Amino acid sequence: MKSIAQVFPLDNSPGYIINKLARELNACLYRSFRNNGYEITAQQWAVLNRLWEIEGLHQSELAEKTTKNRHNISRILNQFEIKGLIKRESDAHDKRLQRVYLTAKGKSLKDKLIPIALETLENVFAGITQQEFRILERIHKKIMANIESPKNNKG
Repeated sequence: MKSIAQVFPLDNSPGYIINKLARELNACLYRSFRNNGYEITAQQWAVLNRLWEIEGLHQSELAEKTTKNRHNISRILNQFEIKGLIKRESDAHDKRLQRVYLTAKGKSLKDKLIPIALETLENVFAGITQQEFRILERIHKKIMANIESPKNNKG
């Protein structure tokens, strides 16, 4: 079977295309937040989203749920702490773990940032139908399943 994937030229490589799209989406979201007076990166946005969903996660759980490494999550949380968006508390059962909670200021960002993100996504996905978006989701899930399959995780 002939492969549908190309690696040369680079502009036709699926990995390059997906990575470029992700970088551009992140930059677009950051610009939207910044243009509305919020210095929030796409990576920080992901962390805030998880904390809005589930407070009290410990740092390693938060890193896993946002696909960030321990160093990145620690850096983001340090920035949030300086901005007064979160507080960290020792876990009652394991003092080595730090649980992360939003402050009132961190919680209040939800109602401010979500409309900005939604407007940005509406602009980014303009002209793409619901059906096309569902196809994109299905393709993404298939690729992720292939990546996570045992044959691709040897060694």
